[in-house]
Amino acid sequence: MDSTERQVAELLRRQYGVVAKDQLARVGMTRDQIHHRCRAGEWAVALRRVYRSAVFPETFEQRLMVAMLAAGAGAVVSHGSAAWLWQLQARPPDRPSLTVPARRHPQIPGADLYRHNDLDYLRVSHRRNFDCTDPLRTLVDFAAVATTHQLADAVDTALSTRLVTVGGLEAELSRRAGRGRRGVRPLRDLLTRRGMIGAPTPSALEAETSELLHLWKIPVLGREVHIGPDGRYRVDFSLPPPVVIEVDGFAYHWSPEAKAYDEARRNRLRLEGTFVLVYTWRDIRFDGRRVALEALAALGRFACGAVVKVTGHTEPLVPG
Repeated sequence: MDSTERQVAELLRRQYGVVAKDQLARVGMTRDQIHHRCRAGEWAVALRRVYRSAVFPETFEQRLMVAMLAAGAGAVVSHGSAAWLWQLQARPPDRPSLTVPARRHPQIPGADLYRHNDLDYLRVSHRRNFDCTDPLRTLVDFAAVATTHQLADAVDTALSTRLVTVGGLEAELSRRAGRGRRGVRPLRDLLTRRGMIGAPTPSALEAETSELLHLWKIPVLGREVHIGPDGRYRVDFSLPPPVVIEVDGFAYHWSPEAKAYDEARRNRLRLEGTFVLVYTWRDIRFDGRRVALEALAALGRFACGAVVKVTGHTEPLVPG
């Protein structure tokens, strides 16, 4: 096998069985040699100036590579296709999706093309032999075309695998907000609904919780109280024993290490007889009545007489 044949074979291997005409010219293959392979049935025309080898199976990767080669220089995999390459979606999309420079208008049948003039090529990633958008931009772009469920799954996967951070997503939303990106709003809405962004600081969250408990006349014996063996565990609110309340803001408890520590600490307290109620900032801000009724129910069950003594009743139907 001569040098040209070896280089062509390597291109086909790396590119899922497809190769562009300009690539073949660069390694020294002539027009007659290309036509010979097509007449012999070894290759077929996939798209204009792109050939497919009959030896390789037809896969989504191959379709994506065909579209990318046909789109030419500057094209990168994006949106749903990039989400799939980053393993943020279990299945490939129905159609390949690419972002190309705004000045270019390639025609790629069967593919979705997006034209932008702000693609930062210093941030383009290389994934499975494709140039594609980095994970942060991928999530913003994907938010424009995905269902709410698909986007939620993608965000959860990206965070749990540490492909992105909440801070990184906030920064990317800020970068893209003024550029008319359709995905900015749905991604920001999702992160806000989940309490990942827009949550109050710990001190503000504790102040809101304190106000809620006061409104419902729930007795609080202390804030940021140290309990447990040797006073090693701090809890946010100590009610009449054995009830305590913990309030979590996502930004301060989202990492696997923080979650593991919190759960281990709370399990230890429960084993020692402490009844731990845990709420998020969304619970406090948007579902306060449920929080208050659950706290009162816990006091009525575990702290005998404490609620009656302080409030005069055990389960108010309205605050105050």
